[in-house]
Amino acid sequence: MQLIKGIEKFKDEYDGKLVLALGNFDGVHLGHREIIRTTVNIAKDNSAASAVLLLSPHPLSVLFPQSPPLLIITMEDRIKKLGELGIDYIILHPFDLEFAAIRQEEFAGNILREKIGADFIVIGFDYSFGYTGSGSPSDLTEYGKHFGYCVKTMQPIRLGERVVASSYIRCLLQSGQVEEAAAMLGYPFYIRGLVVHGDGRGRLLGFPTANVLTPYGVILPGHGVYLTKVNGEGIDAWALTNVGKRPTFCQGEANIEVHLLDIEKNLYGKELTVHFMQKIREERAFSGAGDLTEQIKLDVAYARQLISRGKNR
Repeated sequence: MQLIKGIEKFKDEYDGKLVLALGNFDGVHLGHREIIRTTVNIAKDNSAASAVLLLSPHPLSVLFPQSPPLLIITMEDRIKKLGELGIDYIILHPFDLEFAAIRQEEFAGNILREKIGADFIVIGFDYSFGYTGSGSPSDLTEYGKHFGYCVKTMQPIRLGERVVASSYIRCLLQSGQVEEAAAMLGYPFYIRGLVVHGDGRGRLLGFPTANVLTPYGVILPGHGVYLTKVNGEGIDAWALTNVGKRPTFCQGEANIEVHLLDIEKNLYGKELTVHFMQKIREERAFSGAGDLTEQIKLDVAYARQLISRGKNR
């Protein structure tokens, strides 16, 4: 996979037959994966290259800066996952108010056909484009007939009665339903970040924790205690992870504290990836350190029961 920064630079790298996937692809969930698989397969069948156009930052964060969406994964991880699915090129283009003002026809013709050179385009059922997002899949299909490319619109992927969608996955995560979110993502939701110094309170309670600094703009699962898998820099272990504000000690900032179950290492400055497997309980305030310690013992015991039963392996 090759990363191209800017639409204008793409044809300098490739100017042959091209199958292009369009979308935001936050989370690279099951629906996104079907779009990418289709894009790659069409490209292979037609001796063409496959590409994805990504806009950064998220368009809604530019159009509605007062309420930007929290991301499921970072752009770096999004690019990595798309590459792992077999895409040949990722075109990463900045999204700003000038780009947002591009009209439907200009985007369909000047951007997609002239500057990128798409011969075939694959989109999701809910894809929108152009000024105010007024362009629909059927609009793009009609533009394709005029500008000389084919458009394939993918139907939604459903789990039960629910359509797999990034917006719904965010709702699941914010309510702590990490197992349901994992089913739609195709992998457990995770947070990757550096371990930073905390107040050392966990060690005083007998349960040393690593405070993981979360990437800016990435969603946190709902406050509570979770069974997690942690890896990175020689670490591969089960853990008990608290997400929240530690109300027993009147802490104001939400953070992630990881207690490794079977090993104890100095983790400061290391990058860890915390995979959220199951929520164990809600976060709540305790009357004091003693009561909190007893509850953590119960949490650890329950986590070990889940592990011993083979849950989430």
